[in-house]
Amino acid sequence: MNSHPAVCDLLIRNGYVVTMDGGRRVFPAGAIAVEGKRIVAVGPEREVTAAWRGRRVIDAGGAPVHPGLIDGHYHVTMHGTRGAMSDDPSKPALGGASGISPYGQWFNAMTAEDEYASAQHASLEMLANGYTCFLEAGTVFETDAVAEAVTAVGIRAVLGDPFLWDLTGSMAMAAELDRAPADLARCLSVIGRECRRNEDPDALVRGHVAVYGSGSASDDLLLAGKEAADRHGVVLNQHQSLEAGGVAREDERLGRHPFVHFAELGLLAENTTYVHLNILREDEVEAIVGSGMNVIWHPANYQFYAVGRTTPPRIPDLHGRGVNVALGSDIAKLWTIGEGPLVGYLLAREWGGYLTAEAMFEMQTCAAARAAGLGDRIGSLEVGKRADIVIRSQHRGESHPGLNPVQEMVLIGRTRTVDTVIVDGEVALRGGRAVRVDEDAVHAASRASARRLAAITGQTPGTIWPETL
Repeated sequence: MNSHPAVCDLLIRNGYVVTMDGGRRVFPAGAIAVEGKRIVAVGPEREVTAAWRGRRVIDAGGAPVHPGLIDGHYHVTMHGTRGAMSDDPSKPALGGASGISPYGQWFNAMTAEDEYASAQHASLEMLANGYTCFLEAGTVFETDAVAEAVTAVGIRAVLGDPFLWDLTGSMAMAAELDRAPADLARCLSVIGRECRRNEDPDALVRGHVAVYGSGSASDDLLLAGKEAADRHGVVLNQHQSLEAGGVAREDERLGRHPFVHFAELGLLAENTTYVHLNILREDEVEAIVGSGMNVIWHPANYQFYAVGRTTPPRIPDLHGRGVNVALGSDIAKLWTIGEGPLVGYLLAREWGGYLTAEAMFEMQTCAAARAAGLGDRIGSLEVGKRADIVIRSQHRGESHPGLNPVQEMVLIGRTRTVDTVIVDGEVALRGGRAVRVDEDAVHAASRASARRLAAITGQTPGTIWPETL
C-alpha cells in the first residue's frame, strides 16, 4: 500500500458508482480520481482514497455516480420549435398554402444567430438532465455557430455535414430547403468536412458523416458516405424507416426492403448508425442481426405517429438478439431530454416484451457512445477515459428507499435527481445550475429567436383555451 498518495485534480468519494465498464461493475461505496481530463482511478473508496488525494474533493453523499448520458440523435437547431408546431398529428400543416412544410419553412428562415440560440438552449437542457454529449442529425447549416454554442455550455457534440441528400421522392423536405438543394455534386463536395474537428483530440465538438437518409440518398451518395466514414474513422449516420408511407415508397424504388438493400451494398457495419427503424420486416431483421451496425431508437416518436396501429416495434427484439441499441430524443417537442428510457420500457411492456432498467441505462451510456463512434473515449467510468461524470442527489423522494438505485435512477427519478455534471474533468453543472453560462440569458435568447421564427413562418403557438389580456 502506498503510504504517500498521489495527488489528482478531483476526487469524488462516497458514491454509488455505476461504471458501465465491460463487467458492468458497481461500487456501492465507490470513488473516482480525475487528473486533468481523464479518469485515473475508479473503484472501492477505501482503495481509491488510499492511492489518491484530491486537490478538490466532492462528497457524493451516497448518491449514484455514473458516466455522462449521451443522446444518440438530436436536431439541435429545432429545439425552438417546441410549442410552435401542433401536437395534433391530424392537424393540417400551418402555412401549407406555400407548399412547404412548417419544418421546411423554419429551416429556411433560420439565421446563424437562431441556430446558436437553439443549440445553446438545447445544450443547457441536456446538461441539466445529465447529458454530456449528443450525436447531431446532420441538420445544422452554420456548424461553427453551433459548435461555439455547445462549447460555451461545456458539453460535447458530434456534428455532421448539413443536409446530405440527392433524392426528393421519399423525403418532401429535401425539395424545400433553399440552402441545401438535393444535389449529388453538392453533397460530394462537402461530405466529411465536419471531420476536420477531430484533428484536435481535446475538442468538445467533433465530426462524423450524416447522410439524411429515409429515401433521400442515392446509392452513390450512401456509398460515398460510407467511404468517407471509413477514411475518417467515424460513423455514418442516417434516418431510416420512420413511417409507413416513406417505407412503402422505398420498397417500390429499391425493389426490395431497405435494409436488405443496404446489406447488399455493404452499408451494415460497426461504423454505421441508423435512426428510428420503426418499420422493419423479418428479412430486414435478419440482415441487421449480426451485422455490427448501431440503432438509435426513439420510442416516443413511434408512439406519437401511432406506428403501432399497423406495425409492432422490433427494437426490443433487436436488442435481445445482440444489436447495439441506443436512445435519441430527435426533437424534444412533447417531452424533455431523458424521458426515453421510461417510454421505451413501457412500450416494450405494451407489446409483451421486457427491457430491464439496466438495459435502458446502457442505451444512454456505453451503447450510445459506441453508436456515436466514441466508445473508446466516453460512455463508461474507466481508467484512461474522459472524465464525463454525473453525480445524483439523494434529496428527492424519487431517490428512495434506495433498494435498487439503478431502477430508481433510470425509471423513477430519471433526470430529476441530477445534481452535478462534470465534462472533461471540469464541473459544468453544480447544484442543478450551469456554471459556465448565464441560464436566464440563454433562455431569453431562445425565446426571442423562437418567437421571431414563429412569426415569419406563420405559426400561431399558444393554448387552445382563450387568453384574456
